[in-house]
Amino acid sequence: MAYTKEGFLGPFKGRIGKVVFYEMYGKTVGRSLPSVKRKPAKGALKESQNDFARVMKIMQKVKPFVRLGFKDMAEGRSAFHTALSENLKRYRLAENREELTWLCVSKGERAGALDLTLNIEGKVATVSWGEPEPRRPFAPNDRVMLLAFNPATIDSNYDLHAATRAEGTATLILPPAKEEENMLVFISFLNATGMGDKKNLKNISDSQLVGLD
Repeated sequence: MAYTKEGFLGPFKGRIGKVVFYEMYGKTVGRSLPSVKRKPAKGALKESQNDFARVMKIMQKVKPFVRLGFKDMAEGRSAFHTALSENLKRYRLAENREELTWLCVSKGERAGALDLTLNIEGKVATVSWGEPEPRRPFAPNDRVMLLAFNPATIDSNYDLHAATRAEGTATLILPPAKEEENMLVFISFLNATGMGDKKNLKNISDSQLVGLD
């Protein structure tokens, strides 16, 4: 708190932010307060901070994808932060955190697909799929979204309009990778006609990790 009886240029006493004002020898003097450095986090707190930073870095790479993938699940917060929270839980429960097989880029109740296959030739991945998952809603014009991720470098590439469900196959250019580095490819199905403001978990499928043939 600071106060003055004669305007800002008059006698002035008190504190504004980190600066303290007081009178000395008839003059108003301002002095900054010493900065207090926080002690470095340790133990469980440090581990929690590291977990958050790791997952946040990954989520930033796929932000446009998860904004669609978690749009219908988000309640009271953004789709991105809903995705971040879900993946932080999955990361902490994962047996092998570095492989990124725990990653979830969409979550909902729409049908995924059976008989998923992946073929990689050079820098291009070809994904094929069969019948919709049973007892879940679907439509032939469902939008197919693909995401490729390099766990070693956290480089990614995605296509939010890769194909329609009825086409049965789609291709995606892969992010850069060395010969010994693995590549993960995820697929999600989105209701092409249900993208209004009203949220419904039946608009989006759970993301599926596509394995190599």
